[in-house]
Amino acid sequence: MADAPQTPRTRRTREELRALLIGAGRSILEEEGLSIGAGTLTFKRVFEHVEATTGVRLTNASVIRRVWENQVDYQMDVLVAVASTAESAGEIAATSRALAPLLGQADLSSPTGRMWTLREMARVGGEAGIRARLETRDWSLWVGVWVLALTTDPVDDRRHLREALAAGLDAAADVWEQLLAAICAHLGLRVRAPLTLRHYTAAISAMVEGSALRQGGDPDLALVVRPTSRDGGPQEWTYFGICLEALALRFLEIDPDWVPEPAA
Repeated sequence: MADAPQTPRTRRTREELRALLIGAGRSILEEEGLSIGAGTLTFKRVFEHVEATTGVRLTNASVIRRVWENQVDYQMDVLVAVASTAESAGEIAATSRALAPLLGQADLSSPTGRMWTLREMARVGGEAGIRARLETRDWSLWVGVWVLALTTDPVDDRRHLREALAAGLDAAADVWEQLLAAICAHLGLRVRAPLTLRHYTAAISAMVEGSALRQGGDPDLALVVRPTSRDGGPQEWTYFGICLEALALRFLEIDPDWVPEPAA
């Protein structure tokens, strides 16, 4: 016999309630911004949001001391959840989609062709990545939590947020490191010793965060036209793309032992 469908009145587990309310809290902060903290994220407001979006009706009794000891603990958990997400899946997906055609069409027959592809990937991937980051509310919300992690009292709260930020950055670095390793393997590149791919991903992460803050404060920041096409023609570059190119040329070099994979 098929399981009976759940209704808004079905009793939820502690884990289900926690996920539901953390998600609702994030949605409210994404819509309204962080302001000076999560103090406006009251149970009353969150319960109203949940009921309006899901039909589920909650009360203090169903949450307090069952999921959180108090409202402050809940607010901190929402901030920690935001802090743990350093990179949005949308940014990674947008960058990967932009780079895929370049990798598929790359001239692997010479070091010159491979290095040109690397620089073109900095231009195209940089534009796609910075646009995706600036277009999501996750980014501005994450920056707000980052500021709180540096300024919030008491010290224990700062520690929790900083630990969550570090975990989120590490998780994002893992994904980007896998992507960069695949690119290097395809183009026959290696990291210049004694640097590592982790150093490279950390540098890119720092650069994109700073570039997004700068461009977010000055949305009219002009593109730069440079003679960088295959035939020396003009191409538009974002400031972040130029920075990515500089990092790529400093961190990466041609691998003299590389052998291209045989054509399928």
